[in-house]
Amino acid sequence: MKIVTGQVMAEVDRISIQDRGIPSLSLMESAGRATARHFHRCCGDPSARVLILCGKGNNGGDGLVAARNLLGFGYRPRVLLTHSPEELSEDSRINFERYRCLPLSRWSVWDPEQGDEVFEGNPVVLDSLLGTGAKGEPRSPYGDLIERANDCASWCFGVDIASGINSDTGEVAGEAVGCRSTLTFGLPMVGHFRWDGIDYTGTLSVADIGFPKDVTDRVEAEAELITQEWARENLPRYTRSVHKGDRGRVLIVAGSAAMLGAAVLCSRAAIRTGAGLTTLAVPKSLNASIKGILPEVMTLPLPENDNGEFSEEALKKILSFADSMDSIGVGPGLGRSEGVRSLVRGLVAKTNLPMVVDADGLFALSDEEGRKILKERTAETVLTPHPGEFLRLCGVNLGIEDLKKESWERCRGLSEDLGSAVLLKGPATAIGSPDRKILINRSGHPAMSQGGMGDILTGIVATFLGEGLIPQEAAGLAAYVHGRAAEWAYCETGSRTVSASEVADSLSKVFRELG
Repeated sequence: MKIVTGQVMAEVDRISIQDRGIPSLSLMESAGRATARHFHRCCGDPSARVLILCGKGNNGGDGLVAARNLLGFGYRPRVLLTHSPEELSEDSRINFERYRCLPLSRWSVWDPEQGDEVFEGNPVVLDSLLGTGAKGEPRSPYGDLIERANDCASWCFGVDIASGINSDTGEVAGEAVGCRSTLTFGLPMVGHFRWDGIDYTGTLSVADIGFPKDVTDRVEAEAELITQEWARENLPRYTRSVHKGDRGRVLIVAGSAAMLGAAVLCSRAAIRTGAGLTTLAVPKSLNASIKGILPEVMTLPLPENDNGEFSEEALKKILSFADSMDSIGVGPGLGRSEGVRSLVRGLVAKTNLPMVVDADGLFALSDEEGRKILKERTAETVLTPHPGEFLRLCGVNLGIEDLKKESWERCRGLSEDLGSAVLLKGPATAIGSPDRKILINRSGHPAMSQGGMGDILTGIVATFLGEGLIPQEAAGLAAYVHGRAAEWAYCETGSRTVSASEVADSLSKVFRELG
């Protein structure tokens, strides 16, 4: 699904109305109905105290249509207008009159002297104050109402985009409504994913309100959103005659005496993702422990140093063994010794297999010589850095907050510079690839912010590479599956956090869901 700017969506709206003859009131009606339906699914309690904040523009009109339709679901919403009815846009004024004439309608115009009276009882707030055209810091009365919504609402629901977010950039200048859920129309926008926008958007859903498909097909996308449909289309399929050799032979190079768990998690993820044969290369002192934990995994015990990390002598054996493999995952829990650095650089330089590099593997490549090795590598490569690792790979003096503003451009630039697919981890993970649109993944849950998640992701990416997916598709599918498994794990446990092991155990639910 395309991700576009708010400016592009405004043009889609204009073409639909002016060139295609779709009445603007019809689009507003469809948007408001979709809003009411989705709000009801999210709330599910018609007895809830609902306050609908309506601006004077067409976003406010969507809220007025939603108010009328929520009456049909048994709700008794209260509408709060920012301006008098006479000041509303033409379509909004028409829908205000349609709502006002209903026997159960309740409405008022915002009066600052009222204070917080309309917010008493911690209502659920439906935010239809500002739409896609709003830029800069919200002025009065919008800024005041945004502040009160954040302070007083039990939770907020966004219509199209949370008020206060720049739909083109995701920038929040001043305040924005912190929404638990947002429903947008036609196509998602950049502001839903970038900068601070993602933190104010909450769970994002997209409703089809009747924009002509050929119009949305022609518009320029800033990026592509990974959806369940995309994941289903890209997931490798097999016939009944499949055997283990068809599903990929995956070599995992991971672990050290201090970080045995990283190797276990990475290998377990490869198995649960469907690798036909998984071999784990580990320092030899860990071999017996691994065999007791992961009976499905073959092991390749290798020379180690006094700290239980791979020594340089391990490289030759891995290179010899790798000839029989389909993909390699390198990095989780390796440590940062000079021997590990030489091992990683040798693997990147001397193997021609598809490879995913993470964690300590990335650290070993984060200098000028390491970047040179990556640039010269001709085989398919996926790099999976978190923001700190990403900045080291870039070799630039940039803060994490500054990276948020430029994450898509930086991700695309590093991908083109190194000739590798780059998966930049985050709440909206970006996957860049040379000469291709950025992919964005939003699956996942805050509960997955625990150690070991990157190890799981590495095993998933390595498996998809071994099954023959190209790097960006392998990384994008892995990001979606990884995040969705965390969502399943959260639903199963109901805990504040989910562990990496629980995510690995939930992978089967995702694959069953994808069919």
